[in-house]
Amino acid sequence: MTELKLRLSNELKILLTDCEEIWIAVAMISDAGFNFIQKNVNPSAKQNYLVGIELPTSPTVLRQLMNLDGNGLVESRIYHKPGKFFHPKIYIVKTGGKLHVFVGSGNCTDGGLDKNIEIGAKIDERNFCEKSLEWYNATNKNARIITEDFLLSYEVLFKNRKERIKNDQQELQILFSEEITPINLEKIDFTNQFFKKEHFQAFEGRKPFDRSPQSNEERQKVRNQLYRLHDKVLPKIKAKKWKLAEHYTSNDIVSSAIHGEYTANDLQAIWLHYGRDKKEIKAYGPKETPLGYMRLQVIIHKDNVGIWNRIGKDKGSQIDRDNLKQKLRTDKVYRETFFNVISNLPYGYFIELNNQPKFVEEFENEQALTEFLLSADFNQYFIIGIDLAPDDPRLSTQNIADTVITNFELLLPTYELIKHKLVL
Repeated sequence: MTELKLRLSNELKILLTDCEEIWIAVAMISDAGFNFIQKNVNPSAKQNYLVGIELPTSPTVLRQLMNLDGNGLVESRIYHKPGKFFHPKIYIVKTGGKLHVFVGSGNCTDGGLDKNIEIGAKIDERNFCEKSLEWYNATNKNARIITEDFLLSYEVLFKNRKERIKNDQQELQILFSEEITPINLEKIDFTNQFFKKEHFQAFEGRKPFDRSPQSNEERQKVRNQLYRLHDKVLPKIKAKKWKLAEHYTSNDIVSSAIHGEYTANDLQAIWLHYGRDKKEIKAYGPKETPLGYMRLQVIIHKDNVGIWNRIGKDKGSQIDRDNLKQKLRTDKVYRETFFNVISNLPYGYFIELNNQPKFVEEFENEQALTEFLLSADFNQYFIIGIDLAPDDPRLSTQNIADTVITNFELLLPTYELIKHKLVL
């Protein structure tokens, strides 16, 4: 029997539970994809992996496979031949002595198994299943063992590859910016709004990359408006007696409007931020700056205003990230407290990590939240927050300061729970 499948995860999960053996041949496998298999597979099942490296297969997964290979339950190989792109996506599952094959477009990633628009088929027909397994075994004979020398070289290349993919995605966003942005600024009445149309337009099209005086001037207007917001918000923060400080250098209270040594190539946003004071920052080292630590911020993009706990930028806030992971792994009360804090955030709040946003209501229990947080990649942004549309009345001139404080108050428990506390 052949069945069309638009999402692999649901039925694959069922078959993995009681399977005797699996064979997976994919062009790419990610941390999330590998974790999905390990979470659901029968612990006593034999596992066979044949993985491509032309796409950014996770070096973390490859290292796990190398360490597991030869333990009697796991056999893994990488496939690479010059001039040949290894591009299959096939999952063969043996359960109850019977073979089942899933074949289609989905790689062994969170997107390929669950999130992306994919198409595939589940095939139970005996001849097809046997031929598929013959193909796997024949192809596997020409594959390579994963070695430490290979991994050391691959890990260096992987970092560069991820950066190139990120740049490609950003260029596509610019190419289709009109389609991606559902907000039509021309139809919004900005009369009572604190941020005006020109502030959002400063990030449209190729402007984030543009270093011309005209684009710099447009972004500078956004920056000036955020300083005006700071004048409204800071007294309210002080009145609350929160331990949140503005940047100790007045010119850095709001991020830069002009490209420079410490900015991205694409200035897609400008933000106002609060976090540790100078004494706290410098206690970690004389060269440390707030950029490398968690902070609460108000950030404006081309189509929204975010109020966030920005736990970490890419390759940032390692102290706070490590503190969160260590406590999640070792402290049950901490896990329960964190889940309760996240569960109490209002509709519209999300957690974004590994370029994957999830609304807080998607986490049904403490375990689901913990597993998601522990999967955070240090090389990717990590955010908890809410995005508001340009015409949201909460962003009116009259309401915006109170809106920031209200949402900071909601985010502050996450900030305090995640924050590494150094004894001074």
